[in-house]
Amino acid sequence: MRSLCLLAFGCLVGLLLYTYDLKLKTRKLEGSARELVTALQDESDFLALMRAEVSYLSRPERVEEMARKQLRMEPIAPAQLVPWKAVVTGPDSGAQAQTPPAQSDGIAALIEKSAVSSPSPVAK
Repeated sequence: MRSLCLLAFGCLVGLLLYTYDLKLKTRKLEGSARELVTALQDESDFLALMRAEVSYLSRPERVEEMARKQLRMEPIAPAQLVPWKAVVTGPDSGAQAQTPPAQSDGIAALIEKSAVSSPSPVAK
């Protein structure tokens, strides 16, 4: 009988230790889950902030202002527009496209300069 009581007490102590270990692991996992939820919320907030930043930076007024200042671009002039008939039927038809007055175009000058200065490909 005494050995049965000792065996029962040993099982009780073993179950107690197992329960305590399980409790510690559960609390550790809960803390880890809490950290992940916090990190996910932080990333969600950051994503919302970046979307707001993109919408702020891509405002048409801001882009137009930067195009004028940085790229020295201007709005399309009516003289630059081509009639639709000239596009559909081609330049051979009676509709002639209005050509804008010649202006110095820095990019076109660079392209022409590179086309003239580059050696022509040698046919083999």
